Amino acid sequence: MGWKSYYGLLIRCFKGISTAPDKQKVFIRLICSILDKFHFSGLSYTERPKQSFGGVSDMGISETASSILCRCDTFDANTEIQTCLQKVVLPKIQKLLDSESERVNVNISLAALKLLKLLPGAVMDLYLPAIILRICNFLTNNQESIRDEARSALATCLKELGLEYLQSIVRDMRSTLKQGYGHVLGYSLNYILSKCLSSPAPGKLDYCLDDLLSVIKNDIFGAVAEEKEVENIASKKKERRTNKSFESLKLVAQNVTFKTMTGSDPKLLELVKDHLQKHITPSVKAKLENILHHIGAGIESNPSVDHTDLFTFIYGIIKDGFKDEIGWQENNVMKVEGKDKHTNAKRISRGRLVPGGLLSTHLITVFALRILHKRMKGMKQDVKDEYNLSLLDPFVKLLSDCLRSKYEDILSASLGCLTILVRLPLPSLESQAKTIKVALLDIAESSVNSSSLLMQSCLTLLTVLLRNTNITLSSDQLRLLIQLPIFLDLEKDPSAVALSLLKGIVSRKLVVPGIYDIVKRVAELMVTSQMESIRKKCSKTLLQFLLDYPLREKLLQEHLNSLLSNLRYEHSTGRESVLEMIHAIIVKFPRKVLDEQSETFFFHLVTCLANDKDKNVRSMSVAAIKKLIESVSPDKLKKILEYALSWYLGGKQQLWAAGAQVLELLIEVMKKGFQEHINLILPKTCHILQSAIEVATDRQVGFSAESNVPLWKEAYYSVVLLEKIIDQFRGLCFKKDHEDIWEAICKMLLHPHTFVRDGSVRLISLYFEHVTNVSRENDQSSVRNYFLMCPSRLFLIATSLCCQLKMPLIDSNLITQNIVFAICGVHSLMGKIVCADPPAFWSTLDQHDKDRFLKAFDLLGSRKGRSIFISSSLTSSVYEDDEQQNDHNTQTVLVSLLLKKMGKIALQVDATQVGVKAFSICILFLILTIVHMSNSISLV
Repeated sequence: MGWKSYYGLLIRCFKGISTAPDKQKVFIRLICSILDKFHFSGLSYTERPKQSFGGVSDMGISETASSILCRCDTFDANTEIQTCLQKVVLPKIQKLLDSESERVNVNISLAALKLLKLLPGAVMDLYLPAIILRICNFLTNNQESIRDEARSALATCLKELGLEYLQSIVRDMRSTLKQGYGHVLGYSLNYILSKCLSSPAPGKLDYCLDDLLSVIKNDIFGAVAEEKEVENIASKKKERRTNKSFESLKLVAQNVTFKTMTGSDPKLLELVKDHLQKHITPSVKAKLENILHHIGAGIESNPSVDHTDLFTFIYGIIKDGFKDEIGWQENNVMKVEGKDKHTNAKRISRGRLVPGGLLSTHLITVFALRILHKRMKGMKQDVKDEYNLSLLDPFVKLLSDCLRSKYEDILSASLGCLTILVRLPLPSLESQAKTIKVALLDIAESSVNSSSLLMQSCLTLLTVLLRNTNITLSSDQLRLLIQLPIFLDLEKDPSAVALSLLKGIVSRKLVVPGIYDIVKRVAELMVTSQMESIRKKCSKTLLQFLLDYPLREKLLQEHLNSLLSNLRYEHSTGRESVLEMIHAIIVKFPRKVLDEQSETFFFHLVTCLANDKDKNVRSMSVAAIKKLIESVSPDKLKKILEYALSWYLGGKQQLWAAGAQVLELLIEVMKKGFQEHINLILPKTCHILQSAIEVATDRQVGFSAESNVPLWKEAYYSVVLLEKIIDQFRGLCFKKDHEDIWEAICKMLLHPHTFVRDGSVRLISLYFEHVTNVSRENDQSSVRNYFLMCPSRLFLIATSLCCQLKMPLIDSNLITQNIVFAICGVHSLMGKIVCADPPAFWSTLDQHDKDRFLKAFDLLGSRKGRSIFISSSLTSSVYEDDEQQNDHNTQTVLVSLLLKKMGKIALQVDATQVGVKAFSICILFLILTIVHMSNSISLV
């Protein structure tokens, strides 16, 4: 676009503002976009011709007069552009600014700045301060929304101008926001910095650091801070309710050059050092700690920080701080010496009560130690680099010296750093090993609070040393650790760190009388603790003790008996911990020891399996029993098998369920080796199922009282056992001599208990799957030889499954698959029968088939179906034509009765069951109806 078109577009936007004031915001944004696309700066006001008109070109005398004239024309054109912008466009924007007298308009201010950037520097210097000051004046407005708009405008302007103008904006704000507005100044500075420093820009703030720190210092420590501490004043404005200057300090530390903090005049730390030379109140101390925390966070994310400069900086701070503390301690000792030799102050202080003369200078040391710890943790694998190791090695002696400090903060931070350093191959560790160990034991013995940060840091480092090769603890030192107070009161005050230390001591196989007593308490804590992490720590420690320590047979038996007795502990979490421990013992113990304890373990685990009410505990018992069966010797396995068979085959009803569950596990482990016992088990399984059916039928137990149904557990676990047998020995259970079992399973489809019905559905599905596979491999005629593959049984199965659709379901998909197979089987088998009409078909049936059909009709509630089949008075007049005769075809009648029942169920499903179940029933009903009408159902 040429200049005239570009200029015309700008003027049209200004005219649009005057003719349509309601669209001012849109036009201002359009003006900003147009100014962003300004492209007439080939020879702008900042550029000048390289030569005067009469000069000689660097390229020689070849320059022609025409080229000089052309350049002069361009210069004239550029002057015209500048004149239009300055004399026409700028006044229009100025007029818009003046029209917004009651509030700041961010977009107009932005447009003004974009225009000023296109004009000569003198013009910008003339107009820019007035624009910035005008915006700053709005920060004194009593309306919060106007102050927010002013802050947003200043941040937008700074983004447009660049951080080089931050100092000017800050000074304008300081000149405007004086008495009574200091809180707005600190809040606004943080807002501007957070918006303009979304990504680190190291070095950009160096030139105005003094101005920034002056505002921050006044906001934290000056009169502004005192006003914020007065509740009535602080509650009036949001700028007073919170102090954003700590966050501003983090942004400053993140974006200044790191060397400005580490040179001879570290300005950031001067904020703290000025106050450390005075007596301070707890509130001031909290502010100093907050300042150091935010400075440290800023340093951590400052890209200009490298390891060499940072470690040098940290080393100097820690060394100076240590010298100051040691010097004060020596002077203090000299002063009090001879006055009261009986006074013996504690060596460790929390730093909350500052002794006279020392004040709180240790805060700087703690600050440096925490930065060191974070940086070493963040280095990860780089920490093992040879150059980095050379930087870290001097810290070993320095941190060892810091362990003489009287401040808990310094001690805990030093221990945290040493925890990382002792893992590294540093030469200084060998020379400082004794100092570190003595200091650690001294701290561990003198600390009274086991949950304090210092004690936790101490125990963590001791745990690392127990696994360390650079610094090792002697047997005498290990004995001292066992006598620490933290182990004497372990039940009342359990600590994960203390338990980790104990595990490290146990791993060193320290044999002293005290360790045996402590392990007994650990075994109790493993069961009684409500914290999972503590229970797991105790479990690992106890297992390692049982595996590694020399234990007399009697002592080992005491531990195992105590463990097994806790299988009756009142809380399930404790019982779960015991079962985890037993499982680990079964896996880890030598087979000889395991064989000796196998029967004891087996009986207790089976008792837990049979009697525990918690589902997780029972499943863990199953896992432990299975692992025991897999791990014992063949002789012990045979013994377990004998016990299980005697329980299941015996006459004690209360042992049937437990026996069945153990036999399931034996089948999984022994696989084909279990086959010889199948013929003993199946008759008993049939007996249990028949007994369960008789009891449920005789007592007429309703579906709402599942838990009270007699023999349901025995029946259910027998069904699951049969499922395992079929899965392992395919085809064995489908023989003719096991037909009584399948007869009982068909009756189980209507059992009052959901679990029993669901297990029966799974078995029927396995039967149908076996039949399908046989029909694929052989001729379909062989299918009719199977016990369940006759019309009366399939019809009763389909009817029973339809009735299940009204009951609570576990696996509705499996039920629908079985219904489809059964109905298709009825349709297919009835299609091959010669007798087409129902009475003729009924006359060919034996009494057992008739009983099954009659039971099915009763379940369906179909009087018409019953009358169609058993009425012998039907005459030929009933079938006046072929169509009527086809309507009463036996095949059609049977399938139609089932489909009608399913249709009713689909419409009658309770509101609470609407969802997947009802949808599945409806879809199944529609599919089978369509297939039936097409008369194309086949068995496979």
